[in-house]
Amino acid sequence: MFKELKNSDKGIVFITVLIIIIVVMILTISIISLNVNQVLVSEHEVKRIQAETLALGALALTVSNQMSDSPNSIITLTTTLDGVNFDVVSNLQATNSLDIDVSY
Repeated sequence: MFKELKNSDKGIVFITVLIIIIVVMILTISIISLNVNQVLVSEHEVKRIQAETLALGALALTVSNQMSDSPNSIITLTTTLDGVNFDVVSNLQATNSLDIDVSY
């Protein structure tokens, strides 16, 4: 009986199939993990670009505000883009330096 089990190739085929399935599963999980990570990085990059664009808009708003009859040294703006709240604060210092802070 043991001699028949030793000479059987069914066990080797089963182990080989199991190893192939495990390797394919590991590769699939790795690819999915890379894709999820890439999506998160892309979302962060989009938010950064939106914040930079809002900061440039705040710069233009500050310049136009300084040319008006009653200029303000601090401008605050809150807006929502793609469901994310952006707070923009433009602060013109007495030393003629401009600080623009965008938080999200």
